[in-house]
Amino acid sequence: MTTPQGKRRITVTIDAQLLEAIDRISKNRSATIEKALRLWHAHQVEEQLLAFYQHRPERDETEEIQWAQATQFNAFDAWQQESPWHS
Repeated sequence: MTTPQGKRRITVTIDAQLLEAIDRISKNRSATIEKALRLWHAHQVEEQLLAFYQHRPERDETEEIQWAQATQFNAFDAWQQESPWHS
C-alpha cells in the first residue's frame, strides 16, 4: 500500500476504546485522525495567539491603535483620491 504524495506513514499507540469508537463512526481511520490532528493544531495556534495578545505590554497595544488609526485615515484618503466617482 502506498501513501499519497506529501503524506507520511507513522505508527501511534492509541487507547483501544477510542480506536473502536473511531472505527464505529468512520470508514477511514487515517482521515479521521488527520482531521483530529488538524483541529488540535488549530486549537494550539489559537491558544498561542491568545496568550500572546493577553500578555503583551500596554505600550504595544497603544502603538498598534495609533498605527491603525493613521493608516486607516491614509487608506481612506488615498481611496477617495483614486476613486472614479471623486470629483
